[in-house]
Amino acid sequence: MPIVMTQPAESLTDAMGMVSIHGRAALVAMLDSQTDELQMLHVTTPQPALKIAKVSADGRTMGDFFEDLSSTGITEFRVKFWKHTAVAHRIPSCTIMQSQNTPVARYPLSTYQR
Repeated sequence: MPIVMTQPAESLTDAMGMVSIHGRAALVAMLDSQTDELQMLHVTTPQPALKIAKVSADGRTMGDFFEDLSSTGITEFRVKFWKHTAVAHRIPSCTIMQSQNTPVARYPLSTYQR
């Protein structure tokens, strides 16, 4: 599955343009500018079976989009160059990955004992 990296100030339209290039569902990842927490969304392809949503505002940023999804968890949306509505849902953060700073601390290996 493709992963598109974005930044909080990037426009939603531009980021979804990068998603569209892949022609299939994609993950969208962003680092929170205040906490450095990795945030992720799963975005479907635009679906003709869904009711056509209102086009998102031109000035809407990815930071705004992630913030909205932190409370709702899932949303139907459409950007100006999509004919159909897509669905985005927030992938919850893995707290254990956020709390440890090194790979060794995150993935402790058991020591071999005889």
